[in-house]
Amino acid sequence: ADQRALAGLRGSVAGSMAGKAAEMVTLLLLATAVPRALGPQDYGAFSLPLTVVTLGSLALTLGGPAVLARYVPSAAPDERPAVARAIGVRLAKGRGLQLATIVLVVAVVLVSGRTTLAVSDVAVVLSALALSVAATLLLQVGLGLGRTGPWSARYPIQNAVLVVGAIGLHSVAGRGGALAALLVSSAAGLGFAMLAMRPSWPALAAAPAVPVPAGAVRFGVLSAAGAALTQVTHRGGVVAVALLGGTTVEVGHTSLALGVALGVTYAILQAFTVSLPHLAAEGADTGEAVARRLALGLLAATSIAAVVGAVVLEDGVTVVFGTEFEPAVDAFRPALALVVLAPLSSLLVQGAALRLRPEASLHMGLAAIAAFLVTCAAAVPALGAAGGTLAAVAATTAAIAVGLVRLPRLASPTLVAGTALAAALVLLIGFRT
Repeated sequence: ADQRALAGLRGSVAGSMAGKAAEMVTLLLLATAVPRALGPQDYGAFSLPLTVVTLGSLALTLGGPAVLARYVPSAAPDERPAVARAIGVRLAKGRGLQLATIVLVVAVVLVSGRTTLAVSDVAVVLSALALSVAATLLLQVGLGLGRTGPWSARYPIQNAVLVVGAIGLHSVAGRGGALAALLVSSAAGLGFAMLAMRPSWPALAAAPAVPVPAGAVRFGVLSAAGAALTQVTHRGGVVAVALLGGTTVEVGHTSLALGVALGVTYAILQAFTVSLPHLAAEGADTGEAVARRLALGLLAATSIAAVVGAVVLEDGVTVVFGTEFEPAVDAFRPALALVVLAPLSSLLVQGAALRLRPEASLHMGLAAIAAFLVTCAAAVPALGAAGGTLAAVAATTAAIAVGLVRLPRLASPTLVAGTALAAALVLLIGFRT
């Protein structure tokens, strides 16, 4: 059974990695071509709304992939469209209420006159957020039905539109044009999601109304809460630097370093996400054994990449991004450790889903946000952009520590020790060069 699970996993991971490879190309362009075209000042101004849309859309849709990928494949084959629709509708109602609340709060702030933000800029960001959330919800339903291809292809397409739009519209309309590219790219993402889901529409429309599976709502709520807290710690360093006295350029450096590190991190997490339906079908014991093998293999690859990155960091940043971004090296030093921590942290998140222990994910998220806030308060005023990326590393480390306690025997001693040694080595090399 273990060998069968491993064989099935390879196919799921291969498809995911192919999609992520394409996404990494677009992320590289977003991290290199866009900063070069916009310059440090305009890129810093662009990176904050980009972070808001990215973080907001992720936070509002997290938990969905886990609950759909865990519960839909557990139903009988002829019942899966009905279960997917029931869960999808439930998620859409909740996300719609959250979006409406955000719009109301922002409207009150704008009317009060206590902000210098332009109403048009806020409208663009909120509209981009709503479109992005809708696209994600559609593709989450597809993921539950086994349509992993569109799930993996969405961000390469959306990011490509964002890169072209940001550069092209900035050349015409400056900062406002770059901001408008966020709305254009989100609309492209929704259009792709609607097109990709066309083969599933007949089955979803014809499916009878069924209740949401027992336990799925609690599973989704707790998983979403934990994942949202984790996402804040991943992306929140950009906001923390902006709020704690960092310059616009430092905000851009934080966004740049976290963007590169998280591109690899999310590729690893997605490899686990698309394999969840198959692993869940195999049962907890077999699924966990196969997931551990995946994590060890990914740790070996990420450790080598991160060590090489730390060695060539100073020259690499200036070659890739340009000499004007040389100060961003400080932000990259701790950020590289996130890449090494990703396989173990992803395994723990996946293990919580396999064991139907969403409270473990929540506890990991709570530990992460606590460590993040403490590190931001202590490090950002002193270290600037490096403090923002260091806070993300501290948060992930705290989450891993709690996950190891809450999910005993999930991670092997080899994986834990290897992760600790590799992360320490990357930090040591990075701060000594």
